[in-house]
Amino acid sequence: MAIAMFALTSLVLVQSFAVNLINISQMDMDIRSILRTIESNGGVLPNSYIEQNTNFFNPFGEMHLYIETPYSTRYFVVELKDNLVTKISTEHIAAVDNTKALEYAHAVYKENKPGFGVIDVYRYYYTTDGNKSMIIFLDLQHDLARCLALAFISMFVSLITISVLAILVYWLSKKAMRPVADSIEKQKQFITDASHELKTPLTIIAANAEVLEMCEGENEWTTSIKNQTTRLSHLVKNLVELSKLNEMQDEKSRSNFNISSAFLDTASNFETNAAVLNKNFSYSATDDIFYYGNEAEIRQLVTILCDNAIKYTDECGYIKLNLYKSGKNIIIESYNTCEYVDPNSVSRLFDRFYRADSSRARDTKTGGYGIGLSIAQAIVHRHKGKIKVFTSGTTGITFKITL
Repeated sequence: MAIAMFALTSLVLVQSFAVNLINISQMDMDIRSILRTIESNGGVLPNSYIEQNTNFFNPFGEMHLYIETPYSTRYFVVELKDNLVTKISTEHIAAVDNTKALEYAHAVYKENKPGFGVIDVYRYYYTTDGNKSMIIFLDLQHDLARCLALAFISMFVSLITISVLAILVYWLSKKAMRPVADSIEKQKQFITDASHELKTPLTIIAANAEVLEMCEGENEWTTSIKNQTTRLSHLVKNLVELSKLNEMQDEKSRSNFNISSAFLDTASNFETNAAVLNKNFSYSATDDIFYYGNEAEIRQLVTILCDNAIKYTDECGYIKLNLYKSGKNIIIESYNTCEYVDPNSVSRLFDRFYRADSSRARDTKTGGYGIGLSIAQAIVHRHKGKIKVFTSGTTGITFKITL
């Protein structure tokens, strides 16, 4: 709705501005035409009738005089020769006498810039021919009043139009988005309901496997059953958690905490796991950086980054996590070496269940579900942050989070 209203408001304002600009340009063109006509007729606007231009395809052409123009035009003329005033004509204007006309003429003459100009509420045309000069002043008060009236009316109409459009866009957008909102709510409800429905059979299957082991002894089949039920239980839990993360943030769960300490404490839990798997794991953080957010979710975010890096780093590979401050932002970076990742597909790593290559297929080696980075992205978005991924294709992959 905001994007639509911004576009419509911009369009209406541009239209209003264009109308006023064209009106001012046309008015100035007409005034210049009248001034030239007065100058070419020796300082007098002729009474001759010239038919008005009615060409529909050229509405912005030069103005044509008609029989009432001399009576509706207010102007005065000052002529000079050898720097001396030779004639002052003020019979076509009531607001200016000879003294005032002379003051205006001296002010224009001092600048010594022939051509068109503006002084006070008068548009003037200053021409020279040898030692003779003529300055024609045209009263703009009526034209300025018309321009201001048009500007006021156009802005008033624009505000009314924008208000009506806002109401229509709000009403129509709610109507158009209702099916989408309903679909999202049904999806969330489905995930919640499905998780509850799956918990019972998973618990029963796990219990039956335990009973079989007690009666028949442990074997590869019961072990496989137990492993898969455990995986399914974790997957259901993650799906429910992701669904909750996509809902509105609860401000009550936020506080100002030491994110440096939380980062180091969480990352330290993965040192042993990395060492067992023969992977080089290092991490660092700038001391005493405080952040206002949900500490539990930030810890979960770091956990996902560490777990993801350890799972997909090749043997004897390197993993490095850093937390530091850049200006007003807090940066969390996670780098790890890995097998080739197509740079064109890295943006899809945040899609649910997506695997970039065969090494990320669901198997017992990694134990992943392809949903961890989706949860990480949801956490970052809840904290109004950004998460980006970079890869050179062959050397490694970097996740950069800006909070």
